[in-house]
Amino acid sequence: MDTCGRIGIMGGTFDPVHNGHLAIARSVADQLGLDRVLFIPAGNPNFKQDQKLASAADRVRMVELAIANEPDFELDLREVERPGVTYTADTLEERGRCHEDARLFFIMGTDSAITLPGWKRAEDIARLCTVVVAHRPGQSTQRVRDALAANPVAFDVMYLDVPQVDVSSTQVRERIALGQGVDGMLPASVEAYVAQAGLYQDA
Repeated sequence: MDTCGRIGIMGGTFDPVHNGHLAIARSVADQLGLDRVLFIPAGNPNFKQDQKLASAADRVRMVELAIANEPDFELDLREVERPGVTYTADTLEERGRCHEDARLFFIMGTDSAITLPGWKRAEDIARLCTVVVAHRPGQSTQRVRDALAANPVAFDVMYLDVPQVDVSSTQVRERIALGQGVDGMLPASVEAYVAQAGLYQDA
């Protein structure tokens, strides 16, 4: 049984993982004194059923490359290995069983956090973790605060300022599809993998 005390969880499709993800994870880990941050690529995410994603194998490999030199970051494959649709509550519940003495911090941006009340088993998410809302470029936390306050589920929420790396996976995919450069957006190892695998050229 793992008893590591403070664990950050970065979930997402990571399609692809980019420098913004890494900057947020580093900043939150430093500010909250996390023992480690788990990067958990989504397998078949509920909110992206209508979107075409890079294969799970490609997305896992990109995360693996991105965090290779980050000793406090760890790749967790439970969502890509779990059959069916992926739900955050299931992942948190599994992690809680593996880390009975740990405090879990679920890290998300404001764009995702505002939708949190509508997530499946939202009350279990509130019970199982502290939600860490990281400010993203050009966004305010007020809409998130209002949305969460209007919901009957009492989330334990922390709002943190993080480095404002203005990059998104959507932006990266679009630039690659248009034949434009993505310098500074991706870790060099991930950029090389995307080019070698021919990803996103028809995004």
